Amino acid sequence: MRFAIRRAVPGDEAALRAIRLQALSDAPSAFGSTYERELARTDADWRRWMSPGVTFLLELNKPRGIVAGVHDKDDRAIVHLMAMWVEPSLRGTGAADALVSSVLSWARDEGARHVRLHIAKGNDRARRCYERSGFQVTGRETPGTREGLVEIEMARALL
Repeated sequence: MRFAIRRAVPGDEAALRAIRLQALSDAPSAFGSTYERELARTDADWRRWMSPGVTFLLELNKPRGIVAGVHDKDDRAIVHLMAMWVEPSLRGTGAADALVSSVLSWARDEGARHVRLHIAKGNDRARRCYERSGFQVTGRETPGTREGLVEIEMARALL
């Protein structure tokens, strides 16, 4: 299956809001944010959300997946992959792999040497997805931003 993946740009605020709310409705335990927090964001908030790095949208008539990448605040050689989500009907089709690949490609173009991410402990489907793209568990676990959330770090080097 081929997917149309494009970089989000100013003017996509409504699409970003809709896809994030859909993601948080579908899998609230997979994210550090909450539905209520994302619902309260303004268009200016969504523009700021896009500005420090890159956000990609996977589209099939409408946005059906999202992923973001941002440079580490202390080391531009590290990119963090974040906010990954694919509509349930597209899981198992390669859509998630295509989104991850988009961030990896962007990170290479930006001169990054490593990409890191965090997944909710127990989110085995996400872990398998990232492992297919060469990510490995680093052994670091951190408390998430929500009560009871434990995040596992995964990383991969870029060649």
